[in-house]
Amino acid sequence: MLRSREVGIGVALVLLLATAGCVGFLTGDAPLGFAANATEVDDATLEETEYRLAHSASPNSTQNVTVGGQTRQVVVSSELRRYNRTVALAEGIEGEFARATVFTSPAATVAGTSVNPIGSLSDEGLVRRFVGASSGLANVEFRSNRSVEFLGESRTVSEYAATRSMGGVRTNATIHLATVEHDGDFVTVVAVHPEAVDERSRVDALLAGLRHPPA
Repeated sequence: MLRSREVGIGVALVLLLATAGCVGFLTGDAPLGFAANATEVDDATLEETEYRLAHSASPNSTQNVTVGGQTRQVVVSSELRRYNRTVALAEGIEGEFARATVFTSPAATVAGTSVNPIGSLSDEGLVRRFVGASSGLANVEFRSNRSVEFLGESRTVSEYAATRSMGGVRTNATIHLATVEHDGDFVTVVAVHPEAVDERSRVDALLAGLRHPPA
């Protein structure tokens, strides 16, 4: 069952879950569920930036938590959207090498323990998770921070330099990362593109065009 993003312990927990019909979680017969609202880039921004929705998914993760000395299961449902743009990497080499991944996960806790599936990852860990180990990403190095207005306020976006295999060619890449909390969810955005392509303004436009939840 889908419940409040914060569940305490003791009598308050029992009363909350029992009255909500989640006796199965208390007895260990059923998991407690948390689900995120999707975050998407609006259509006008996609047209302006020439990005397109390439992949959409609703991945689940199952975690064990200890409540009152008992181990119980929690199922966390997240939302993922990936947007691609075709750019030229070199003479005669063109492809969807500019990508932006938007991952939304519940900012949920049970008995004071976060069940967010990416909460324990470092910035570099987030980059590696969403760019993908199979991409041959290496030499990730922090470059700078900047402020971008999106999801209702000015937020920090971090920029990294890296090397990556693109189209069978080893090349320098630029990565943009932002993780923010908004309306009960964590929204993580990771954009990557060849360093030779000036994509910052488009990435900032994608961020400004985020809608959570989608209109």
